[in-house]
Amino acid sequence: MTALTAVDVRRIGVELGFDAVGVTDAAPFPELVEQLHDYERRGLTGFEERDVQRRVHPTQSFPDAQAIVAVAMAYQTASGQAIAKSHPTGRQHGQMSVYVYGQDYHRVMKERLATLHERLMEFCGYVFPAHIAVDTSPLVDRRVAERAGIGWVGKNCMFFVPGYGSYVFLGSLVLGTPVDIEKQDAKVKHEASACHQCTLCLAACPTGALLAPGVIDATRCLSYITQMKGVVPREFRRRLGRRVFGCDTCQWACPENRGVFASKHHEFDPSEELAHPDLIALLRMTNRSFMRRYGTSAAAWRGLRTVQRNALIALGNAEAVEALPEMIPFLTHPRRELRATTAWALGQFDASEARQTLASRLHEETDEMVLEEIQAALATP
Repeated sequence: MTALTAVDVRRIGVELGFDAVGVTDAAPFPELVEQLHDYERRGLTGFEERDVQRRVHPTQSFPDAQAIVAVAMAYQTASGQAIAKSHPTGRQHGQMSVYVYGQDYHRVMKERLATLHERLMEFCGYVFPAHIAVDTSPLVDRRVAERAGIGWVGKNCMFFVPGYGSYVFLGSLVLGTPVDIEKQDAKVKHEASACHQCTLCLAACPTGALLAPGVIDATRCLSYITQMKGVVPREFRRRLGRRVFGCDTCQWACPENRGVFASKHHEFDPSEELAHPDLIALLRMTNRSFMRRYGTSAAAWRGLRTVQRNALIALGNAEAVEALPEMIPFLTHPRRELRATTAWALGQFDASEARQTLASRLHEETDEMVLEEIQAALATP
């Protein structure tokens, strides 16, 4: 049997294609307690683990944890860089965040982390347990990766890896075996001060969700807004522009993201349709056709109706008159959030067809929330 060192882990991880690999112990993260309570006071999105103790004590969730391997995979490929800088002409195309251009990173990274676990056991010559965590662990992925030395958290609360900027996915492999962490190499020693005096990301945020360097109100982040359930609050609808899923504004504004290396992982190569989806085509989709087209993407997890809600907002913001025949039927959709969103979107048009349709629904709609949206839309100048 061979004792495992951090150098071994990093070498094997890099051989498997991870762009950054580091190791930390399974000790608590007490410095996060107050930060997490502050975050909770600002508002939870519902995507987080609510138990702070589970977030700061790895062994509460993983009792056999003795070490944690933090890995990163860059996702902005050369073709992704090119497509992100372009946008089709016409008003009927939306915008997806770069991170959903290709295959769902959860599946890609989990499979590779499972292979890493197997390779580490082969190297050691004995079997030990491990837990794979990609975006769904109680642990704070960015702080695990930071302590493992593979990068740093910037003022926009994104995680940066040297050479790749913040266009990276993070994952962890919690090991139930000891690792000699003293023998770690190529550690990145970087703090948020790497941003120096730059605050371009804070200034660029469309909703002011970045309250201060390293401080975010996640409930105001447009990436969250595109994924939230129900009706999008009115104050965010115009600010969504043509965003259908996710937001990259703070990343685009960041100087650290200029001139970064392109990802070599072709699983994340985009298609034009995924990057800039046809909004009218989205409205025409059934659940089956949506999953057939988007099911391998991370954009699929909230389902068709959330994406259609966002597409309606985008078409309203674009005042895409050619989309009216596809939008109007949503005023009678069984789901109230789609009826309410359609009412708002139609209110953005000057077209008499939109106004007449809204007026006719005043006498047929029974849901109070939808009625309020119709009345507000009709009152829109």
